Amino acid sequence: MNLKTFFRIVLAIVGGEIALIIFTTIAQEVLFDGISYNSSTLSEIVFGGLATFIAAILAGVVARLIIRNKINAVPLGISILISLEMTYLILNGKTGDPVWFDCIAGGSLIVGVWLGFHYPKFLSKKTGAASTKESSH
Repeated sequence: MNLKTFFRIVLAIVGGEIALIIFTTIAQEVLFDGISYNSSTLSEIVFGGLATFIAAILAGVVARLIIRNKINAVPLGISILISLEMTYLILNGKTGDPVWFDCIAGGSLIVGVWLGFHYPKFLSKKTGAASTKESSH
């Protein structure tokens, strides 16, 4: 790995994390007036969680657009940052929510980032047996 690639990876991680912060803030604080297990209604938790998951997917897409290649170090780096933040918030009692709720929220962010980062895989044409099967109909 050369220095240029290393800096692009770092830029993609930082850019993806900034996008995640912006998009999750919009999803949780603008669309919904904060999401909390203790104070939000069930519908706010469900739709706020969905909006937050979509925000994570979009952050993964942003990171992929920055790096332009499938270098899994980028979503891995973002996932580590999410895990570190979630651990800090839980251990210092900053959320006020049950631990399982925070872990599910953090896990959905991680899954969303990975899905978003690999979006080209989901947009590419099907190959192999699946496309043969579809063309026979």
